[in-house]
Amino acid sequence: MPSHATYEQRRRTAGLFLLAPAIVVLLAILGYPIVESLLLAFQKVQLAAGGIDRHFVGLANFQRLVADETFRRALVNTLYFAAAEVVLVVLIAFVIALLLNHPYGRSGLFRILLVVPWAIAPVANAVLWKWILNANYGVLNGLLQSLGVIDHYQVWLGTPGSALTFLLLVDVWKSVPFVALLLLAGLQRVPSVLYKAAYMDGANRLQTLIHVTLPSMRAALAVAVVLQTIWSLRIFDLVFVLTRGGPADATVLLNFLAYRVTFNFLDLGYGAAIANVIFVMTILLAILYIRLVRPAGEAAR
Repeated sequence: MPSHATYEQRRRTAGLFLLAPAIVVLLAILGYPIVESLLLAFQKVQLAAGGIDRHFVGLANFQRLVADETFRRALVNTLYFAAAEVVLVVLIAFVIALLLNHPYGRSGLFRILLVVPWAIAPVANAVLWKWILNANYGVLNGLLQSLGVIDHYQVWLGTPGSALTFLLLVDVWKSVPFVALLLLAGLQRVPSVLYKAAYMDGANRLQTLIHVTLPSMRAALAVAVVLQTIWSLRIFDLVFVLTRGGPADATVLLNFLAYRVTFNFLDLGYGAAIANVIFVMTILLAILYIRLVRPAGEAAR
C-alpha cells in the first residue's frame, strides 16, 4: 500500500512538472486579463486626454446592474436563449445520433455532411445567414414564396419575437453537429449485451430507449447539457452580425451588452462588471463539467 501511494505521488509530481510550462503560459495569457477585468469592475474608468482616469468605487458598478433595465432585459434574453438552445440542441442532436448509430446511418458520408455547419467559421456562418434572411433578396423568402407559404417577402429580423427566434435557430443549426457526435460516442459505449437482454425480456424499441439507452448515456447527456449551456452564454458573433442587439434591444444578450457598454459607450468599469457576471456563471458551469467528467475513482478521493 505505501509503495502504491509513493508511485501515485511520483506520477502526480511528474505530471505537474511536465505541465508547468503550459500553466505558466496560460497564466500569462489568461491570468492577467482576468485579474485586470476583476479590478476594472470595482473602478470608475474615464478616458481623459492623454490617459485614463481610474478610481475605486467599490460595488457601485454591481449596484447599477440591479437598477439597469437594459441589463435585466439582457439577462432574461440570455437565460431564455440558453435554456431554449440547450433543449433544442440536445434533443435534435440525440435524434441525429440515434440515426447515425443505426446500421443504415453508419456511412461516413452522413458524418461528413453533419459537421459542415460546425466547420464553418462563426463569423462566416453569421454572414451566410444574414444573406439567407435578407428581407429583399434572401433565399428563405424566395423559397417560401415559391412554395406558397408566404405571399410577400418578410423582414425576419425586423420584429422582436422573430429576430430572437431566428437568432436561436441559427445558433442551433451551428451547434447541433458537435453535440450529435458527442452523443454518438456515448451511444456507441452502451454495451450491446444490455440491448440483447432487453430484447429477450420482450421490451419494444421505446422501452429499450427509456430503460436502457437513456440511463446508460446519463453522463454523456449531462456533459452535453453543461457544455452547450457554457457556449450559449458566450454568444456574440451572431448578435453582432445579424441584429446588433435590435430591434429595440430584443436580441441583446449579456456578452453583447458587455461589448456595447465597454466599446460603444466607453464605460469600461460597468462593462467589466457585466463581463464578470458572465465569467462567474461560466466558472460555475465549468466546475460542474469537471465534476461530471472526472473519473469515479478520482472523485472518491
